[in-house]
Amino acid sequence: MDFSSLLGTLARSSAQAVSTLARASEEIEQFKEYLYVETEIEKCFVDILDSTINNQQIIFLCGSSGDGKSQLLRRHYDVYKHKFCIHLDATHSFKPDQDAIQALDLLFDSHRSTSKPLIVGINIGMLLNFRGNGAEQHEDIKQAISRFVDGERNFDQFNFLSFEDYPKFSLDEGNVGSEFISELLTKVTVNHPDNALFTAYQSDQSPETSLARHNYRLLQQPAIQQLIIQTLLQARLKFDQLFSTRALLDFVHHLIAGGQVLFDNLFASPKSGLASILVNLDPCLIRTQKLDEFVVQQSLGIQNEEFKAFKASYAKQFGPEELTAPTWVRAFYLLQQVDIGNNYHRHFNDSFRQDRFDDYVHLWQLHRTTSDRRQLRDFYDKHLIAALLKFANRLAPKTVGDGIYLAERNSIILSAKVRISMDSKALSAANNNKKIQSFNAALKVGERPISPFPVTISFLELVQRILAGYRPNRHDKNTVVIFEEVIEEIIRLASQSKEIRFHKAKKQWSLRLEDGEFLVEDEA
Repeated sequence: MDFSSLLGTLARSSAQAVSTLARASEEIEQFKEYLYVETEIEKCFVDILDSTINNQQIIFLCGSSGDGKSQLLRRHYDVYKHKFCIHLDATHSFKPDQDAIQALDLLFDSHRSTSKPLIVGINIGMLLNFRGNGAEQHEDIKQAISRFVDGERNFDQFNFLSFEDYPKFSLDEGNVGSEFISELLTKVTVNHPDNALFTAYQSDQSPETSLARHNYRLLQQPAIQQLIIQTLLQARLKFDQLFSTRALLDFVHHLIAGGQVLFDNLFASPKSGLASILVNLDPCLIRTQKLDEFVVQQSLGIQNEEFKAFKASYAKQFGPEELTAPTWVRAFYLLQQVDIGNNYHRHFNDSFRQDRFDDYVHLWQLHRTTSDRRQLRDFYDKHLIAALLKFANRLAPKTVGDGIYLAERNSIILSAKVRISMDSKALSAANNNKKIQSFNAALKVGERPISPFPVTISFLELVQRILAGYRPNRHDKNTVVIFEEVIEEIIRLASQSKEIRFHKAKKQWSLRLEDGEFLVEDEA
């Protein structure tokens, strides 16, 4: 197959996008097998199959559409088909007079009379639908699904393997990124005898594929691959974007064959799958003096000999392409660690620093290990608690001073002075899962703990902006909700303190409980 046809097999619209037991041509099968990346969930799946001895056992392989359930089952079908009943896709019925729930009811009915364990590939949504609508005779299965939703995975005769438990990204120290996506991009681009796509690329000289070949050359750069992975990780953290295997393959196809140069395929494709969310991370949205001056100079046609020489080196290395000023900004971002001629593009590296992203990753790691209490306390005291108090006291910041605003009644402001601090004892238990899109902060008011709450990268961004004087508005509503819930719990505990202050105009009184008596003091 030629370069363009092989690329097409990666697209979501391709006939090869969904795996079934039917086989494609030998060339396509070999290419799909070459691209396949073994994952941790596959190793665990095989371990369960090899240790299964109960004929009434049911193994659910759960995930979202495109996660790779069918492909995983297909890879092991021939080896295990004599020992197990294997149901590849529980999303559909294969009879016109039957829906998917009825098909599952019949499948489970049949399994009870067989002598083989059952494997079911199923979407999480369909699993929940069956829990609510499955037949009464399968109450045991429906209760098992409820236990799965509550966090259990292996019990009685049930095993649940969920793709959500095996994230494609990691924030662990020394391993920030995605081994899965990194291996996939390497397989797509590496010069290797088994890589049919690279072989086709080498022999293709068609003018129709010149842009795709230009993009393929760019994607071969390990430094560009790493920045693409970092950008996808940011999208996962900031927008909670999910990445199925099918969507990632389609994304790789779009990067190479999306109709624009790779830089624009990545950041300027608002209607194309995963790339549609990345327009929010477009480097052109960054405002710095150097970047703005570059764009203005290019729009005015001002010549720069250093940039001119750089463009010549770029064309020699990757091929000639006429790029606009915004596209060059995106190029400068992706080429940061690539040596090109006089390296003019590195003048802009400081403009692309990802301080907020780096801070979040560092804090996530600190909360996972809780080994450096000094750094953790520094974050809590100088950033998190300071921002919470500033937000809580926004209606009367000067009046309440070092206290916390409680309420206002008849023009009298009520406040309390309490100590809010990091709850070091609760940190480890609150951060013992694999979730990367947030870590859990733990606070206490005095010696009374409040419920741990999630800190996302958007939450951390709002903390930093509040400390800089920003007043949240309706555009921040999703993150502000967490802020307000935390402050409500702090105020609830602060209201129970033994001393309440009252403020009116420039006067201040305190009401204090001491030895069973209420004492009122004028502090004006």
